[in-house]
Amino acid sequence: MLLAVRISAYGLFLFSGATALVYQVTWLRELSLIFGASFYAVSIVLSSFMGGLALGGWVAGRLSDRFTRPLAAYGMLEIAIAAFAMVLPPLLGVVDDFYVRSAQAAGGVTAGLNAMRFVLAFGVLLLPTVFMGATLPVLIRFMVHAYGELGTRLSLLYGINTAGAAGGAALAGFVLLPALGNSATQQLAVNANLIIGIVAIAVDFLAGRAAEPEAHGVGDEVLLPPLPRRGRLPLRLAFYGTAVAGFSALALEVMWTRAISLIIGGTTYSFTIMLTAFLSGIWIGSWLHASLPLRRVHESVQLGALLMLVGGTSFVSSQLIPRVPSLVIWLNDWLYQDHMQIRFGTSLLGAFAVMLIPCIFLGFAFPVASQVRAQLVQRFGASVGDTLGLNTLGSITGSLAAGFLLIPWLGLQGGMVLASSLAFGYGAVVLVAALGSRASWGRAGLGATALAALLLVIVAPRVAPSWDVERFATFKHDRIQMYYERADGRRPAPPKRTRVLYYEEGRSSTVAVVDAALGALQQRYIAVNGKVVASEGGRDMEVQLLLGHVPVLLHPNPRTVLVIGFGAGVTLGSVAAHEGIEELTLVEIEPAVLAAGSLFAHVNEDVLSDPRLEVIIQDGRNFVKTTERTFDVITADPVHPWAAGSAYLYTTEYYAQASRRLNEGGVMCQWVPLTALSVENFRSIVASFGQNFAHVSVWNTATDIALVGSNDPFQLSMEQLAQRLGEPRVARQLRWIDLADPKPFLAQLAVETNGVENFSRDAFINTDDNLYLEFSSPLAIGKMCRARNICGMAGWYPGRIDTVESWPPLFETAREATRALRDYRARRPPTRLKKYPKLPGAGN
Repeated sequence: MLLAVRISAYGLFLFSGATALVYQVTWLRELSLIFGASFYAVSIVLSSFMGGLALGGWVAGRLSDRFTRPLAAYGMLEIAIAAFAMVLPPLLGVVDDFYVRSAQAAGGVTAGLNAMRFVLAFGVLLLPTVFMGATLPVLIRFMVHAYGELGTRLSLLYGINTAGAAGGAALAGFVLLPALGNSATQQLAVNANLIIGIVAIAVDFLAGRAAEPEAHGVGDEVLLPPLPRRGRLPLRLAFYGTAVAGFSALALEVMWTRAISLIIGGTTYSFTIMLTAFLSGIWIGSWLHASLPLRRVHESVQLGALLMLVGGTSFVSSQLIPRVPSLVIWLNDWLYQDHMQIRFGTSLLGAFAVMLIPCIFLGFAFPVASQVRAQLVQRFGASVGDTLGLNTLGSITGSLAAGFLLIPWLGLQGGMVLASSLAFGYGAVVLVAALGSRASWGRAGLGATALAALLLVIVAPRVAPSWDVERFATFKHDRIQMYYERADGRRPAPPKRTRVLYYEEGRSSTVAVVDAALGALQQRYIAVNGKVVASEGGRDMEVQLLLGHVPVLLHPNPRTVLVIGFGAGVTLGSVAAHEGIEELTLVEIEPAVLAAGSLFAHVNEDVLSDPRLEVIIQDGRNFVKTTERTFDVITADPVHPWAAGSAYLYTTEYYAQASRRLNEGGVMCQWVPLTALSVENFRSIVASFGQNFAHVSVWNTATDIALVGSNDPFQLSMEQLAQRLGEPRVARQLRWIDLADPKPFLAQLAVETNGVENFSRDAFINTDDNLYLEFSSPLAIGKMCRARNICGMAGWYPGRIDTVESWPPLFETAREATRALRDYRARRPPTRLKKYPKLPGAGN
């Protein structure tokens, strides 16, 4: 009976780990919609979540010896988590309203508002995360009754729970969220927690077994120490090492994730894979510790050696990261023979190549640190609670330090080296303290080792061999066909002529500006997190210019304009070219993008120096949601919807918020890609946009479309258009793309409201809850979908804009669409980029 009860407890804790990760994923999504997706906001929410876990572990550890029926108490904790999760959605609605009113009263995101974010997030998540953090110490009270059992059973429990967390992350990211949406996934976790709690209470009732008194003694017959008693200092240093392990682990996870996402992509699936790989290494390490308990090696010696192994292996892994792009290309070809898209299995192996070995040693560290603490406090539950609390506090500090300090000061590589050096150096201190506690050289050796460890942390990030950042700056994870020979697709393609002009690892994104060969020409582009987002190429220029000119020209008298997303600054520059604009507001989430703006001054006309411009560093959606300002024109150039988090800029709720921020007669414009986007996804974007505007028009560009909406009819005569196109800066810019005259300009109009309704009828609406595009659009990466999307326009029919009488051709068959696309490309060659002027001091 006792064995069956223990097996039941292990099984319940496995599923408990899975539900905890489901909650973390879904709650972070909901809170990011309230507080924004900026690095500051996400860090605040994640810290609040982990802070509750730390507090719960510490409190439960202190109280665990009072539980006479700990398995039943564990069941009550699981039920309490479920109960709170059920009331969280309406509570979040109250928090949302309060936050918006506070942001509007503060006039934007201030230091005070950031503090309020933390208070609100911590307050909302406090109870459920405290209950989650309490579960491990309570179960330890049930499972462990003698010191000799602690290491093995804690390792099994910790490993099983972490395995459940890895499985929960994968299940949520690959199955539940795509199929059910956020709310239903969270409700499924609630049901699972209720079942776990009820089963735990039932098993405890059937077993009828109360907790036994803890065996406080730790005599030689249990420990079997091979070395003389070392005193308390090595034990204390070893226990504090769990904070160092937590700091290094989370700092490395943040930086590894940033670096690996440059290689395998930044989709929601990529981040799920990386989280799964990180957690998998930890549970493998925990289970190995349970299988191979080192009873004859003192715990302080074990922990010191483990931290040194964590530091050493993470340093090696970090130094090898620049080689991962080549590994990923080779693996993808070997496993799948796919030369268009990096597949999930390839991504997992790439993440494992970096994370697995260091994480296995991290999995060893937590049980060993708990054993150390047990010798200090003589309580099993308290030892686990204290270790969990300290480890989690270290993790919070590491995750915050990575984004706010290490990456801005040292870069990704330097930050990784510092985190690795800290673990290695502190491990050496613990090891010397343990081995030299009874030796004559002990004090001197400990002092010298501590000094050497400090010097290592300071010096190593600056003297470690530097990465070849050109590999990151030029690698395009969504265009891997570029890295194969055309002849047989198997040999690596010869390197193209490239020159990295700018490379910056910002708080939330890695930004690069590159001059790359395009035939006989050099073309400049800006890449964010490994994806090209803008360039000076002819086709990209047409898109960027029309995103600014079209909505401004469709408004009868624009005065105030909001531009969301800077890119190369061309759209912002096209808006600024209009003489009537009085107030120009730019919202950009990553400052490093703005720093690259001067390298595109020859095509954005040095717009960042425009005196009318106000720059706001914030999540664009959160700005639209929280501002009280309204605008005549809003134009947005978001990242492709397959990028994690970007799909929130394509939901019907976001478009509704933007619609409310328009003045009477206001116009909104948004870029929509036609490549790497299925027809169903394309129709979903158009339908979600069209739900929120009474009048919608679609404008063709060389590669994509500009989707334009307004709640008032568009009024535009040929005479007015000719007059406004004649403004000097407007005419100069549109001559770059041969659209400076009214008729060619209006020929870009594809269709108006009735045709949009016909095309998008019965399309799947992308919402904040279902996030349809976030999970479906990554499946089209690397696929050439433009011709199919053009063919999909066959059902559209044209409306009218005032006196316009000529319309672009519509296509009835895929063959006609392909022929038209080929003809269009022939008419509009990319060599037009030679026309762009060079401003004094601008990049060439």
